[in-house]
Amino acid sequence: FPFAIVMWSYRIFCCAFALCIALAIGSDESQSGIRLPQGPRDCGDVYLTGGQFEGYYAVFPDDTNPDVADLVFCTVEDGMLPNNSSVPKTNAKNCQDLKDNGMVDNGINVIYPYADHPESPVIVFCNQDILNGGWTVFQRRDNYASQLDFYKSFEEYAIGFGSPGTEFWLGNDIIHELTQQSVSELYVELTSFAGVTKYALYNVFHLGPKNETGTLRNNKRPYQLSIAYFSGTAGDSMTYHNGMGFTTYDQDHDWFSTNAAVTFHSGWWFNSDGYAANPNGIYNEGATVNVTSAHWYGFSDSLESLQRITLMTRPLKQQW
Repeated sequence: FPFAIVMWSYRIFCCAFALCIALAIGSDESQSGIRLPQGPRDCGDVYLTGGQFEGYYAVFPDDTNPDVADLVFCTVEDGMLPNNSSVPKTNAKNCQDLKDNGMVDNGINVIYPYADHPESPVIVFCNQDILNGGWTVFQRRDNYASQLDFYKSFEEYAIGFGSPGTEFWLGNDIIHELTQQSVSELYVELTSFAGVTKYALYNVFHLGPKNETGTLRNNKRPYQLSIAYFSGTAGDSMTYHNGMGFTTYDQDHDWFSTNAAVTFHSGWWFNSDGYAANPNGIYNEGATVNVTSAHWYGFSDSLESLQRITLMTRPLKQQW
């Protein structure tokens, strides 16, 4: 049987935030090429591995699923020190904030993206490698043993589903908050079953609010997509969806003749002719050609399904 010897080292990140995050970063990689997060199992482990102050922590309680994290609040009763109220607290709003304050490894972390609820934490996966990092990953598909079905309801897409350590959709509410903070950009990484990797970068990426109205069906345009300024090797398959509201099988907000989410077994910003990208479609093991497949048309100018899809966003800066 194949095996791997892994050397783990715990790293505690406090920085200027109201929380410290205890993570063990290892040298092995998942089948998706991403280092799987490992770390404290509970608040006791957080304390033993250097966590000092009470606050929210990402813990990994299940040894059989080391990539699944839980959010816990560790208190004085757990051995933590109370936060010094005289010290100004600044919570990380996104993975770029974490990168700016010393979190340089890929992995699961805690951010506070909500402008109206700045103390509400969210578990996310940060990519700190691509183009100098700072990316908050909001979607991932890959060839896992147990495939996650992305044929979900409007509310499920609103709040998110899956696990940030494996396959997931972070949630349209959170993506809206992330892209509302400042001008944001989108990075899409795609890998075929032949092992070819391509990317698409958009320097403008924004999701409107859930209750946004417009001129589309039922006068609603929830989570309206605004996207522009493409560059990359994967072909531009997102500009076609610019201006669309988000459609699922139970809420139709597209210009398609019927409900495109039902036709293409997905949730997405569908347009009048359907789509140019359908990364939330059915995951097929192998290079299947099907209109319901999870794919990106510009990748190969075909309906060929992809092995790995990752979507991520970060604040846009003039230079990195």
